[in-house]
Amino acid sequence: MNIQVSQLRYFLSLASTRSYSLAAELCNVSQPALSMAIRRMEEELNLTLIDRKSNPISLTEEGEIIASQATKIMEGLSSLEKLASDLHDNHMAGNIKLSIIPTLAPYILPGLIKKFSEMYPKVELIVEEETTKNILNKLKSSEIDVAVLVTPVEEKSLIYVPMFYEEFFLFTHKKLNKRHASSADLDYKNLWLLQEGHCMREQMLRICEHKNMESSNITYNAGSIESLINITEYNKGMTIIPEMATWNLSVERKERITPFNDPVPVREVSIMYHKFTTRLREINAIMHIIVENVPSFMKVRENFQTIDIAPLS
Repeated sequence: MNIQVSQLRYFLSLASTRSYSLAAELCNVSQPALSMAIRRMEEELNLTLIDRKSNPISLTEEGEIIASQATKIMEGLSSLEKLASDLHDNHMAGNIKLSIIPTLAPYILPGLIKKFSEMYPKVELIVEEETTKNILNKLKSSEIDVAVLVTPVEEKSLIYVPMFYEEFFLFTHKKLNKRHASSADLDYKNLWLLQEGHCMREQMLRICEHKNMESSNITYNAGSIESLINITEYNKGMTIIPEMATWNLSVERKERITPFNDPVPVREVSIMYHKFTTRLREINAIMHIIVENVPSFMKVRENFQTIDIAPLS
């Protein structure tokens, strides 16, 4: 099979205008040349793409399917041309869409946005907060270019690269007076967790061990880590928070943080993208900025236990 790019362009112009004369004018060729090119394309495919008996002309059922695929091919070629141009000019431009889970956003975005805008002023960084499930769907459909989330998450079409490991701590309304906490220290009737939909909620449940919670009375009504901390204090309970959430706490609040016994529970924070992405330069730039802003001890962990998230339906 030998289909030319020009044939795809002529065919799509005809499919769009439903007129040989208009399509030929758009493609800057003669009408006979355009008509002949499309006929040769039909011969190569052994399909009839144009219903030439209709007025105005229309596509056959097979033609509609081929037009849809041809559009994707031309969009891919356009992306390839842009990528080649950027590589040739040694610069990045345009926009890149990034999604991040809400429990990471407050701690990663401020530094990332500032540094990225300084280093790459011609690139518009479009950021949104989303749940893990929505992020995966948007990555697979190419609605976004890159994501920062918690892994492991196995998706055949997606690639993730771990950047750092974030430790979990027990936060209580009053000082625990212990060097390390264990599951035995958890008061399940007064344990506050995030709302459903947050992957960190699933990790918190795993730290608590499901078997100990079957008869507990737990309320899930916090939508953010900051809300979780405030609710815990107001209701004289306890909760589990990630390491970066402890950085900006007051001195008094930090005294009520207790690390867990070994193996220390952590979450693996990764950057994720589609395996066929054309934005690797921008993605690498984002990853390097994030990693540079993370303390070195978070990049390598010894004697830790990565807390997986539940499989997403």
